[in-house]
Amino acid sequence: MTIDKNNLPVNSELPQTVDDKVGTTSLKSYFPIRTSKKGNDFDWSTVVGLFLRKLMRKDIGSYTLNDYLEDCRALFLEKLSEKQFWNVIEEMYFSNDSIYSISPELLVFKSQQDMLKIRDEDVANLFLSLANGLEINKFSKKCNFIEAQMVDVLDKKLKDDSKPMKVIEHTYLPFLSASFCKDIKFLCSKPVYFLTEIENFLRLYAFTYSAQLSISISEWSTCKEPTAKPLYFILEHEKASKERIHIQKHGYQLYSYGALNLYPILNMLETLQPSKDEKIPLWKLAKCVKESTNDFLKVYLKNFALRFKSDRDLQNNTTADSAFDWLEYIFDLAKDQFNDYRTDRPAIRRKYVDEIEKHFASHFIQNRGRSGKILVLNQDYIILLTNLAIGEAADKLRFHELIAEFKQRGIFVDKQTEQELIKFYERIGNVERMSDSGDAVYVRKTI
Repeated sequence: MTIDKNNLPVNSELPQTVDDKVGTTSLKSYFPIRTSKKGNDFDWSTVVGLFLRKLMRKDIGSYTLNDYLEDCRALFLEKLSEKQFWNVIEEMYFSNDSIYSISPELLVFKSQQDMLKIRDEDVANLFLSLANGLEINKFSKKCNFIEAQMVDVLDKKLKDDSKPMKVIEHTYLPFLSASFCKDIKFLCSKPVYFLTEIENFLRLYAFTYSAQLSISISEWSTCKEPTAKPLYFILEHEKASKERIHIQKHGYQLYSYGALNLYPILNMLETLQPSKDEKIPLWKLAKCVKESTNDFLKVYLKNFALRFKSDRDLQNNTTADSAFDWLEYIFDLAKDQFNDYRTDRPAIRRKYVDEIEKHFASHFIQNRGRSGKILVLNQDYIILLTNLAIGEAADKLRFHELIAEFKQRGIFVDKQTEQELIKFYERIGNVERMSDSGDAVYVRKTI
């Protein structure tokens, strides 16, 4: 991407700065949490339906679950010699949501317009950004005769939806996107496991994305693609003593501190995006600015910075010279405005972090009294993470290779937790110990 005058938000005049009204935001990309009065309520099952529908490139339109029931009824009444058997099928599959356990395709019914909450689509779009254009055409679940007929009924009603997204959002964390794509393909190859774990899978990635983005976002001026940053978890049953330095300094505390910068930086990034139709991450925008030879860019960014500083009555001065210097100054100002206790903006930023924790982090944070808040993994997430890390490539991995795969997904553990992990694997019977050395410990999948 080349930044020039015609790629800037406006060509002939300086744009207005972000709205100064308390609680107003221009944030529309890279994170689904908002500060609007409408709130951030969303439903995980609906998010799953939306994400799956868009991953499959299928449109369900106005075709409802009731329509589907009637089509299934008509099909089976035509094929069954004993018509009353339809009542058994209806009771078995439609009376208690068992229909959704047949095959993942059926989850698209949870994505219909009348079921949507305020942030459902925004959260689903976060996962679509991580999927980075991945498309899943078909699930390979082996259904019984009745279920195969029911899946076929739905397949005939789903319409192809290959329309490009209105706004292309280039992934902010390519390393996490690569793991997400590998993991979702693995889950889709195991439809039964997909159905039981898809919500936990998305919850896990929602948190690791928010945590890794929080830690990485202030390093944008390196102009380098982010890599997985150390963020330490312990197992839910472990003690978190203050002597465990990684847990204390590179766990919840690191994540929470970084999260304070998400709203100021992402909000300003939205304002400075060169295109309305294509969103690029800040580290990539910074690289474009640094490599640009366009003299207008320096003038534009300087004028924008001075206008923003004046509008917000900020006291931060600068000796900026190059276009890149002015870009750095703009993002310093973006953060400084939320440190201005003459206004309500610090409270807005704190509320934003609280909303992230409420919706994305509650399963992964515990308050341990004197030790404070820490990041934890329960047994369900450990098993899921283990199966994902081993994936399709093999039935088992050496323990140190497994830990490396955890890190690629934003999950780090110290030596003490490593030993607890091995004990846990031994208890559930999916470990092979060739010797007492960690290099000779193999961990198997549980599926």
